[in-house]
Amino acid sequence: MSRSESSSITTEVEEQSASGPDYSIAVLQNALDVLELLGDATKPLGATEIARQLGATKSATYRILVNLEARGYVIKNPATAHYGIGARLLGFGLRAGSKATLVQAAHSRLEHLSSHLGETANLGILEGYEVQYIDIVESHHDLRMAARVGARDDLHSTAMGKAMLAFLPSTELDRVLQRPLRQKTSRTVTSSDRLREDLDIIRQTGIAVENGENELSASCFGVPLFGPAGNVIAAISVAGPEVRMKAAGAERIRKLLIDAAQSVTNEIGGTWPKLDTNDRMEE
Repeated sequence: MSRSESSSITTEVEEQSASGPDYSIAVLQNALDVLELLGDATKPLGATEIARQLGATKSATYRILVNLEARGYVIKNPATAHYGIGARLLGFGLRAGSKATLVQAAHSRLEHLSSHLGETANLGILEGYEVQYIDIVESHHDLRMAARVGARDDLHSTAMGKAMLAFLPSTELDRVLQRPLRQKTSRTVTSSDRLREDLDIIRQTGIAVENGENELSASCFGVPLFGPAGNVIAAISVAGPEVRMKAAGAERIRKLLIDAAQSVTNEIGGTWPKLDTNDRMEE
């Protein structure tokens, strides 16, 4: 190689280094464009509208949406074929920025609940199609209900899961209820229609009750926590053996839980929705 050729190559390399190498991946950029568009949208959008706003072809946009939906990053309303941001992507945002803040805000309330009721208090978030425990204050009783931080459980059979399901956007709820509802015990609700009826009651009262649906002889009460936009972001619960939970009184448990949930929601800058919280529960 001649000196002139070497000099020419060196100059070209230096010019490339100065501008920086191009590591962009077109399909990834397009997928991120779709997510950003849906994140900024005020309502779900169809594939045609997404393609139009992004200046892309409908077929390419649809392929991206199908893949994003399969991973839970977007959610599709089967009735309208419109898409919105999925729970998995929302969960990433929670873990990245506010999960630690949420635990800090909720922990003292969990301790208060556990101390006053003598049972295990939990904090959980929506993780895909499951509830994930991110903080737990265990009961002092030898016989107690307790999971472990990081563990996951079904949404439809747990009080925390049902409390969050009740306040999900309809498109996300539909997506969850399209899946089979696993039979955990003889009391587990496995009918989506029956579960929707239960969720309607939870929306009115703000509290979910689970008696032996996830584990026989266990009882749990759960209440949602809300973010700044009034969106459900997590839930807290109190769990114990049915006999002790019944003795504690449903109305007392309900009041303590809702007071705690409202305090946590306020501390993280959330917006508590209007609920029929004055309605009494049956003991």
